Amino acid sequence: MDKQQARMRMEGCLKALISQSGYLAGLDTVGDCMKDADLRAYLGHGLLDEIMPVIPLEKDQVSALAMEICGEMENPTLEESLTALCQNGARAWEKNVLPVMEDYLNREGAIPSCLSFSLACLIMYFSGARRNAEGTFEGLRAGAPYQAKEDEAVLTAFARLSPDMPPDSLAYAVLADRDIWERDLREMDGLAEKIEGQIRDLQILGLREAMKKTYE
Repeated sequence: MDKQQARMRMEGCLKALISQSGYLAGLDTVGDCMKDADLRAYLGHGLLDEIMPVIPLEKDQVSALAMEICGEMENPTLEESLTALCQNGARAWEKNVLPVMEDYLNREGAIPSCLSFSLACLIMYFSGARRNAEGTFEGLRAGAPYQAKEDEAVLTAFARLSPDMPPDSLAYAVLADRDIWERDLREMDGLAEKIEGQIRDLQILGLREAMKKTYE
């Protein structure tokens, strides 16, 4: 992996961490997330504890890339909406986050909590979307609609589900669905149990308290 590839992977992971989670927390932009104490703590732990250790470059190079990316995410002149980041979120998560999770699992023998939480939030975000009268898919955040954008097959698969389903059923249905992923994610040792627990926390505790459990 060269430096540019490493940068793209790190940036993809960081944005996946805060896209659905930040939006469901009531925030609207990347800058909002960087100013929010809960989101910033979650992002920091995910970066330092889970992403940086498995990037195959020298430590000083990884640190420099992390500082560069975070600086851009904090820059108000480069503001990016979470709505835009959430678009095609399942495809982006599979491309950017899944390889890092697998590297972490191979290195540590465990599923990384912050990165897996990004998947749990993605599940809650998309499983709440339904096709509206115009034929697009909408979910609700605090009673206000948001438009969910992804491949038709992905949205149709999620539309069969609900964020208030039993956690084990919801986790199983999403991870095993090849209309959403290129393979059965239940094959990843410990992932189904981890996602089930995090969905349960999201349902019972709410997003912010569930998020804190990923790093406390």
